[in-house]
Amino acid sequence: MQAVSDEQLIQWVADGDASCLGTLFERHQKGLYNYALQLTRNAAQSEDLVQELFLRLLKKASSFRGESSFKAWAYHILRNLTFDQLRKSQRQQTDSASETTLEQELVDLRSAEQSASGEQQIQVLMKALARLPIDQQDIIWLGRFEFPDYQSLAAATDCSPATARVRMHRALKALSSVFETLNEVPQNV
Repeated sequence: MQAVSDEQLIQWVADGDASCLGTLFERHQKGLYNYALQLTRNAAQSEDLVQELFLRLLKKASSFRGESSFKAWAYHILRNLTFDQLRKSQRQQTDSASETTLEQELVDLRSAEQSASGEQQIQVLMKALARLPIDQQDIIWLGRFEFPDYQSLAAATDCSPATARVRMHRALKALSSVFETLNEVPQNV
């Protein structure tokens, strides 16, 4: 038996069956929350943004036109909400990721030995990502953790697939540069 698609569920929400929004919430809440957390670095703010997103989805379900996937549409709306919130609060970039965020968001399924040897590299990578401008953090997170191809990434970021590819290339190049710089500096463990 095939599960009902996200696109069909949002159509039912638009037709007045608000209960279908709960299924969409269950399917996408964790990924949406992790995305907002990556950009805001604030758990409470991320939860609020996801709640605001689902309220908007309920109110604006009829505006979903199906030109992209529901997932891309939802991430696009959350992206705009998050950027609006960041602009309002005029959040200053921090040089280090929260230890709590690292522990909550990174699940390592390797052996204890492999895990211990890679922990420092993960911390350096998270610090490097946190030092990038927010638009580069955004494209990397969406492109590497949420969307499987540039077409979907483009729909979520409101640009063409070619532009998404260029933005990803530039962001990864910047991340690599910052990562190398941080690896050259002795790390305090």
